Amino acid sequence: MKFIISSVRFLIRMTLVGMIMRAVVALYLGLWDFALPATFDNTLGPFLYGWHFDLAIGSFIYLILFGGSVVFGLSEKNHNRISFVLLLIYTMFIGTDAIYAKESGRHISYEVYNLLSIQGSLASLLKQYWLQAVIALLAASFFNRFLPRYQPLKGFLKRTAAVFFVLIIGVVCARGFEGIPQDPSWAYRSGGGSKGATLALNGAYGILWATLSGKKSSKENIVVPGDIKTAEIFNEWKEHRGIKKPFANFDGNIVIVFLEGWPGVYVDKKVGEDLVLPFFSNLRKDSLHVDLMLAGGHRTTEGLFATLCSLPNPPGKSIMFSEIENKDFQCFPQFLAKKGYNSAFFQGSDQFTSGVGLLVLKTGFQESHGKREIPHWESLDANAWGVFDQDLYKFALSLMDQMQEPMLIGLNTNTTHDRELPQGVRPAFGDENAATMHLSVTHHADKELRDFYEALKKRPWKKDWVLVLLSDHTSFSANGIFEHYSIPFLMKYHSVTDNKKPAPFAHSYVPGVFSQKDVGATLADLTGNEAPTFLGRSLLHPQDFSDGASIFHLGQTVWYEGDWAVIFNIREYGQKKCFRWATDMNFQLPLPCPPEAENIYLRGLSFIKESQELLFR
Repeated sequence: MKFIISSVRFLIRMTLVGMIMRAVVALYLGLWDFALPATFDNTLGPFLYGWHFDLAIGSFIYLILFGGSVVFGLSEKNHNRISFVLLLIYTMFIGTDAIYAKESGRHISYEVYNLLSIQGSLASLLKQYWLQAVIALLAASFFNRFLPRYQPLKGFLKRTAAVFFVLIIGVVCARGFEGIPQDPSWAYRSGGGSKGATLALNGAYGILWATLSGKKSSKENIVVPGDIKTAEIFNEWKEHRGIKKPFANFDGNIVIVFLEGWPGVYVDKKVGEDLVLPFFSNLRKDSLHVDLMLAGGHRTTEGLFATLCSLPNPPGKSIMFSEIENKDFQCFPQFLAKKGYNSAFFQGSDQFTSGVGLLVLKTGFQESHGKREIPHWESLDANAWGVFDQDLYKFALSLMDQMQEPMLIGLNTNTTHDRELPQGVRPAFGDENAATMHLSVTHHADKELRDFYEALKKRPWKKDWVLVLLSDHTSFSANGIFEHYSIPFLMKYHSVTDNKKPAPFAHSYVPGVFSQKDVGATLADLTGNEAPTFLGRSLLHPQDFSDGASIFHLGQTVWYEGDWAVIFNIREYGQKKCFRWATDMNFQLPLPCPPEAENIYLRGLSFIKESQELLFR
């Protein structure tokens, strides 16, 4: 019993030690400043949430310390010596992370592998940061006295039982209660955006996670000849990207729906005499729409990041669970929050599936809701991922009624996350195989979307509102590189205050190829927000921006510019094929490249290479 009590006291005190050190780090980084009381506003919740990480790192130390002491029968004196060494490593990890965060603005991740190479050697690191090392030494000594005394166990049975106890408690607490194991990006669950996540995350846990998970850089290494000045080419192109002088100053509501996996090839597609997407296809005609809209990746997090932050993803990867997941990107929900918008994001699956909930909080949404937040969700009809869209929409509408305008509402649908229909719904196009079932499921999701739209129109809006519909990515129907990334898109304005007031944009067709990055840029432009870091172009006046849109698939890049699509492999410099995308969207018939193809190719190559430099800088 004494051993159990000592263990519990140890874990509680180690959690408190973590909180104390995080508080000191917050003051060191200037996140808190006693001279500026406003810096403490809305930070208590995120700070307290960090106990998850404090307990996790404390449990890891407990596992080594108490487990080793029991197995090897260490005396109290030797136990305390090992305790001091572990605490010294702990405090030095915290100090190292704090120094790094002071310079970079984020916690250490994969950079832990290059820590010594930054300064060249351990000796040079200690020489430069000797004061911090001394503080870590003193802190370890103090905290070691703060921990409860260890009393050695005698007897085989007692020691055996203690070993099992240590393993169970240590592993469970170290791996987390809400996820196995808890990723450092879960700090965004604390709320408070980037600042809240920085307050919540224990830097030592971040280092330990990166070390044990073996996480290396997600950056793609693209080699080009030395005489090709990709940075100059990219910067010249980028000079005419980003929102520098906003076009409009819309201050109404925005509802953006990410249609899970809807493929662009389903728009206007008929099976027999019936449209697969009758509602969407008809609404699109009376909305702002484009020739071709491209997804920014193959995962929901990739599509959300490209849209909300108007930046490309690492080629073939998501920023989530990578070394830049905690980097402070500028995203349009953050801009709207500064203008007084209330915001919430809803998804039909678990809100933290693949890091989606974490990402939307990171981008600036104030709330994130998934299936588990829906009242009595277990009793609702569902597929393997979560609730069907009809119940997701009802839940979102109910919470919207409790929110103040202006509001930003984001949704990620779920019906098309699986090839399953609600009970009693007949498959419109049959269920003989995966293809026909996907058509039937998407057709039903289109009906659910229609009902949601009708409900939105009946809401007692106080301000005008804009509806944005686009896919997060494609699924199931992909047949070639084009169909992997072509997605549906429309944007429609609704006036509720003054029908005579001119609309902020026309419901018209915009020719050309665009990507999810352009949707984020358009919304920033529409709402009067400067966004110079965005790499998208506004659909409100695309002629004022550099042309170009890209997709990346298994090493191959397609760069669209003007009438041409140039396909090349990032690992085979100089090799390219040219297509007229409007008449050969599946890239079946390569044509002789036009005279400008070399410049188009170099702009595409430079974009892929240098946009990564921006992401990972």
